[in-house]
Amino acid sequence: MTRPIVFCTDYGTADEFVGVCHGVIARIAPAVRVIDLTHAIPRQDVFRGALVLGRAATFMPANAVFVAVVDPGVGSERRSIAVRAGAGALLVGPDNGLLSLAWGALGGAAVAHEITDPELSIQPVSRTFHGRDIYAPAAAHLAAGVALESVGPAVDVADLRVVELPEPMLAPGVIGARVMGVDGFGNVQLNVTAQHLGDAGIAGRFSIGEHEAPFVGIFADLPEGALGAIVDSQGYLALVVNKGSAAELLGLHEGSSVVLESGDEGPSGPPRLQSVE
Repeated sequence: MTRPIVFCTDYGTADEFVGVCHGVIARIAPAVRVIDLTHAIPRQDVFRGALVLGRAATFMPANAVFVAVVDPGVGSERRSIAVRAGAGALLVGPDNGLLSLAWGALGGAAVAHEITDPELSIQPVSRTFHGRDIYAPAAAHLAAGVALESVGPAVDVADLRVVELPEPMLAPGVIGARVMGVDGFGNVQLNVTAQHLGDAGIAGRFSIGEHEAPFVGIFADLPEGALGAIVDSQGYLALVVNKGSAAELLGLHEGSSVVLESGDEGPSGPPRLQSVE
């Protein structure tokens, strides 16, 4: 029985890179289904790629082979790895932390191997296109039933590189937060959960300079063009504008720091949000 492949890169779709990788997979395992998660990860943004993979992982088929390429170290000494997660999924990509949030969401890294077997790659291996020559072929072979152990020597999972999610800084009535990402709608996701808000005693409304932002349950609770705060589908606090872009309105981008601060009425009163670059 074949496994589906979940494919995620920063290649974009203007060039032939994604199509070539699809072709390589089809030549090795023509019966395998490929799910293109996204190829719009910002170029060389390993953190963003890891975040996207981690958030999507539990919604993919349980027996999937994830192959991800966001690889600013391509051609360097960094390892190419294949990992079995505790839940059974396999993950293929560079050992730069890209896969770590996904295997974390899938029960942790149970077993890992470095991909070294030349029979499972395209020879000669390019120094600039490991997605084509190493990762797509390895994923295709694994999806077709090749044993994980055959890709190369075992690697101690404790030695694998990981991406760490930054935690917000909490104090009574104050949260120091960071922008985790901005989606295509301009919604601004912060590294803040409802639990963090409760722990800091923050509720009610935000003010961001001249802008006010109430907590709402759905986008339609806001007037068109109005700013608000919502708990998004991943369980994180997001700044949103109904039929608009919170990122443009507030001048925020991935990595921006913001401070959520309660207002004059104390920790449970209206908070205000200040952008800190």
